[in-house]
Amino acid sequence: MRIYTLQQDFPIISNFCFRQNAPKCGVKVSVILPIYNQQKYLSKALDSLEKQTLKDAEFICINDGSTDCSLDILKEHASRDNRIKIINQKNQGTGKSRNNGLKIAQGEYIAFLDPDDYLEKNALDDLYKKSKKQNCDMVIFNFKRIGDDGNLLSQFNLKKRLQRFYNIKENENFKWRDIKPRVLGGTYPVAWNKFYNANFVKKNHLKFANCNLAEDHVFVFGATLNAENIGYLDKCLYNYVVHEDSATKARSDKYLCIFRSIDCVKSMIKKLGLSEELKNEFNGYVIRFLTYHAKQILSKDKFLDICKRKLTSYQNQIINERFTANKNLMPIIEALLHSKRA
Repeated sequence: MRIYTLQQDFPIISNFCFRQNAPKCGVKVSVILPIYNQQKYLSKALDSLEKQTLKDAEFICINDGSTDCSLDILKEHASRDNRIKIINQKNQGTGKSRNNGLKIAQGEYIAFLDPDDYLEKNALDDLYKKSKKQNCDMVIFNFKRIGDDGNLLSQFNLKKRLQRFYNIKENENFKWRDIKPRVLGGTYPVAWNKFYNANFVKKNHLKFANCNLAEDHVFVFGATLNAENIGYLDKCLYNYVVHEDSATKARSDKYLCIFRSIDCVKSMIKKLGLSEELKNEFNGYVIRFLTYHAKQILSKDKFLDICKRKLTSYQNQIINERFTANKNLMPIIEALLHSKRA
């Protein structure tokens, strides 16, 4: 069993063949799981990895300072499957955890899994074959939203979503300009419904933001805007579990870290020289993002004050209009925003 301990901000790792430009150790896919207090769901996630039809894989599990039995569960699974590699670290957040996983990933391709979700057993095999066949930098695929009781709630279908505007063909690659104006969020702004070429990730220095909410936006948008070959696989391969208490989480000002995520996306777009070309897309992304997450913020005055300091006058105007809208309309607006994310 391999357990690596991270000291300070940089991993001190021994006896690990670190990947440079080519895969080593026969690893085709590295799956990265950040874990913090997920003892209730973790075994199902790990079981879904162990049962994958593609066997040449590694599962990098970052125990991010869990205080429950998550580490014990990881050790138990690692004792019977040597593809499971454990990084044990002090709590650093989801973004840093994923970045630490990327540092030691050996695979030719990279996938992400949240510890309370699970994969279909053919997921890695299908994605690997698709990526190799079409020489993809990134492959986007469909997913299901599953309730705690195991019942299907809804299904995300990229083809159905984007064919309202574009003609995406499954056997042809595309680039980000082919999916304007929904390039920032139209393919769902999460890392886990996408499959990445590891050399492409390293070449473009793709990293997650150091925050616990929307930390994957800068990674996903960076991958999308840098990719020469984006593929689409019309299969539901990921099961996103929606917990009963997820809609009733206590509001907190810790969610103000969403502005850090926005800053990272803005900086990345600027470095790529796309600020002017993506001006409308970025405005739309900021407004949708903040409107959706505003209900999680405890202090509305603090939220609006940060908006006033950080956002453009146009963005502030729209945000304020959303907040001063007829109260009877707000539940309808929120319901529409939620349905668009489904």
